[in-house]
Amino acid sequence: MPDIRLLIQQAERQCQQRGVRFTPIRRRVLELIASSPGGLKAYELLDHLTSEHASARPPTVYRALDFLIEQGLVHRIESLNAYVACPCPEHTHGFQLLICRHCGRVEELHLDDVNTQLSQRAQALGFRVDRQTIELLGSCDTCRGRVREPSLTESQHE
Repeated sequence: MPDIRLLIQQAERQCQQRGVRFTPIRRRVLELIASSPGGLKAYELLDHLTSEHASARPPTVYRALDFLIEQGLVHRIESLNAYVACPCPEHTHGFQLLICRHCGRVEELHLDDVNTQLSQRAQALGFRVDRQTIELLGSCDTCRGRVREPSLTESQHE
């Protein structure tokens, strides 16, 4: 799990350099997301915020999420419709997400050659990529030690 204090400091610096406002609500949404190793859904964020700010509404959360995504501070996990903090917001290239299907932990990878190959192939086919999301669903080391998964031959017989 990222150091939340360091992540917030990076976000503040990055926003200041870009001349955009890092409002208290945007900060709080980032703090909440960063404190959850598996990410949070928008309505989970709203539940947290309404307990702190009775005036918080869905548009408040979605505007904050849009801003945080635009600034590269948060990533949307498409398959889970959830959001996870970017541990290295200064990295401007593509990323891949490893998602544990048991505990929900999310790890971020930066295999730039994978993104480059996909973009080049798409371009060769006359396709313009607007957004690229690569999610790998599996089991982390901790969960593999706790949950016995069927072997390939066992799963073929089911």
